[in-house]
Amino acid sequence: MAKEDTKKKEQKKGSNEQREEVLQGIVLGDSFDRRFSPITLERPRTLLPLVNIPLLDYTLELLASGGVQQIFVLCCAHADQIKKYIETSRWSKLPGVKVEAVIDKNSKSTGDALRNIYSYNIIQSDFVLISGDVVSNMNISNALKVHKERREKDKSVLMTMVFKQASPSHRTRSKQDDIVVGFNRDTAQLVHYENSPKKKNIRLPSELFTKNPSIQLRYDLIDCHIDICSPEIMASEILDYKMSTYVLQGEYAARVKDLRTYHSVSKDIIHRWTFPMVPDNNFMCNTTYTLSRQMIYKERKVIFHDCVVGEETVIGKDTEIGDGTVVSHSIIGRNVKIGNNVKIHGAYLWDGVVIEDNATVTKSIICERAVIKANATVSEGSIVSFGVVIGENAFIEPFTKITMQQPGADDDDDYDGEPTEVMTTLGMGGKGRRWTLANGPFNELVPRNNAVDAAGNPVQTDNDSSDDNQGDTDTDSDSSVDKPPIGGKKDPETDHAKFYREVASTVRRGISEKHNTDNISLEVNSLKFAFDRDFLDTSAAVLRAVLNVPNRSTMSLNEHVVALKSRIAHLAAVLQKFLSEDQDVHVDFIFKIQDLCDEDDVIKPLFKYVLHSLHDKEVLAEEAILSWADELDGDDDEESKEYLSLCADFLTWLRDAEEESDDEEEDEEDDDEEEEEEEEEEESESEEESSGDESDD
Repeated sequence: MAKEDTKKKEQKKGSNEQREEVLQGIVLGDSFDRRFSPITLERPRTLLPLVNIPLLDYTLELLASGGVQQIFVLCCAHADQIKKYIETSRWSKLPGVKVEAVIDKNSKSTGDALRNIYSYNIIQSDFVLISGDVVSNMNISNALKVHKERREKDKSVLMTMVFKQASPSHRTRSKQDDIVVGFNRDTAQLVHYENSPKKKNIRLPSELFTKNPSIQLRYDLIDCHIDICSPEIMASEILDYKMSTYVLQGEYAARVKDLRTYHSVSKDIIHRWTFPMVPDNNFMCNTTYTLSRQMIYKERKVIFHDCVVGEETVIGKDTEIGDGTVVSHSIIGRNVKIGNNVKIHGAYLWDGVVIEDNATVTKSIICERAVIKANATVSEGSIVSFGVVIGENAFIEPFTKITMQQPGADDDDDYDGEPTEVMTTLGMGGKGRRWTLANGPFNELVPRNNAVDAAGNPVQTDNDSSDDNQGDTDTDSDSSVDKPPIGGKKDPETDHAKFYREVASTVRRGISEKHNTDNISLEVNSLKFAFDRDFLDTSAAVLRAVLNVPNRSTMSLNEHVVALKSRIAHLAAVLQKFLSEDQDVHVDFIFKIQDLCDEDDVIKPLFKYVLHSLHDKEVLAEEAILSWADELDGDDDEESKEYLSLCADFLTWLRDAEEESDDEEEDEEDDDEEEEEEEEEEESESEEESSGDESDD
C-alpha cells in the first residue's frame, strides 16, 4: 500500500513537472489608453495593420518563435473582434502553440486584467507578460534563462523587465518612454523607475544608496513591455517582491504606442531591423512579398500603369495604380485602387481604400474602405477613419481626424465638435465628421510601471502621466505626442529632420571656418551614431548640406557651378569616409542625389556638374555612374530619364574614355605580345649562335 502511495506521489510529481515545463504567455490585448483615436473607436489597436500585418501577429510570432506553447490574449475593448480574429487565423491551427482569447470587458487597467486572469487559475508556471502592440526579434529563451538563474539565488525576484538601449531622441522612443531607470550593478535588481522626469535633475533618497552600494542610473533605456514573470506575482501585491532588469544586446524591440512610433516601427520593418519579421520573409504564410531596389516591397497581382513608385514603399496584392501617379515612402494595403495623376507621399493606405484622379495624400493614415474623391487633398497628420468619404475638391487641413462614428459612440463622450460644420468642409459627396476630444481632466489610473522606492518597491511618482490612461477605445487629445510622424508646424521636429539640420550646421561651420576634413568627419560620425543612421543616409546628408550654397538665388549659373565645385572639393574626403568602395553603394548614392534634385528645382539643372565633380574627386567610381545610367535607361519612368538627358554629354565622355581605355589596354597587350615574341626570337637566335659555336669547337 505504501508502495502504491509512493508511486502515485511520484506520478503526481512527474505530472506537475511536465505541466510546469509548458511556457505560458499573457498578451495584453488592450492598451488602456487613447492614442489612436478615432481609429480605435471601431477596431482594437492590436488588430491595426503595421506594414499590412495586424500588430497582434508580430507579438504572437515573437512568443511562438521563443518557445511559448500556451498563449492567453486578454481582451477588453472590442473583445469579440480579437476573439474572432484568433479563431479564424493561422493561430488556431498552428501545431505546438495554443492561442486562446480571454474576454474580460470589465477591466479598466492592466492590474484589473491580471487579477482577473489569476482568478481563472490558468497560469501554472513562469510566463511572459507582453503588450499586444510589441514588435521584437529578441530571443525570449535567453531572458527566461537569466530570470530562472536569478530566482535560484533570490526567491523574492518574481519579475524580470526587458529594456532596450535607446537615446532620448531615438525614433522609437515616445514621450511615455522618458524614464530614468536605476538598478543594482551586482544583482541587476530594479531599484528606481521614474516616469517622465521634467527637470534636468532628479532627487533620490539617501536610503537608496545605503541599501544598494553600487547603483547604475540610466536615461538611455526603453521599457519594452516584455516581462518574464513567476506565477506567484499574480497572487500578491507587487510591492512585496523584487524586480530585476534585462537589457537587450543587439536585438530589436519596440512598442507601437502612438502615431510617432507607428511610423518609426514601420520604417524599421522596411529597413529590416526586425529581421526575420520583414515583409519578403512572408512569415505569416499568407503574403507574397518580394523585395526590389530602394526598399520597395511588392506582392503579386499588383497592376502598375505608367506610374512612379519611389523608395521605402510597400504595396499589397490586387492593388492598382494609375497613369501619372507618384507614390513614395508609403505603405499601401491590398485591393487599393489609385487613380491617375495622384500624389501619395509618406502615407498609410489600408485595405480597400479608393483614391480617385488628381488627389493628393501626404503623411496621413487612410483607413479601410475610405474614399478620397477626385482633386481632393488630405494634408499631413490627418486620419481618415473607416468608411469616410472625402468629397471632390475638398481640402483637409493638417492634423484633422475624421470618423463616421457619431457623438455618443463608445469613448467619444467628450466630443465637442460640430458635425454639421465639418460636413461642409468634406466637399461634394463627403461623409464623416471631425473627431475631437474636449480639454478636460482624464481619469487618473495607475500606470503600468510606477517609480521604485529605496527598498526596490514600486511607488507612485509626481511625474506619472495621467492623460494616457483611458480604455483601449483609444482616444487621445490633440496633444503633440499624437501628431503624425513627420512634418507640420505643430509636430515636434523628427529625428530625420534633426539629423539633416545638425549635419548641415556641422558642414556649414566646417566650410566657413575652414576646419580640417578629419574634424568634420569626426563630428558627422558622432551625429551618425547619435541618430542611428547608416552610411548611405549620412553621405546623403553631407551632400545635401554641400549643395545648399549660400546666396545661390542671386548667382548666375557659372557662379553657382564654381561655388558648388569648390564645396565638393573641400568635402570630398568626408564623403569618401562614409561611402564604401562597393559599386552598388555608389549607384544607390547617385539615386539619393537624384532624389535631392527632385526636391530642389535650383539644384536639378546642376545635376551633371555634381556628378562630374564627385567623379573628378574620386568620390564616385566611373563604373557606378555608367551602371546607374544603364539602370535608368531600362526604366519606364520618363521623369527619371530626364536625368539622363541632363548629363548626356558627360555620360558620352565617360563611355568614350572607357572605350579609349579599353583600346589602350588592347594596344598595350598587343605591344606586350610583340615584345614577348621579339624576346623569344632573340633568345632563339642566341641559342642557335651558342650551339653553332659549340659545334665549331
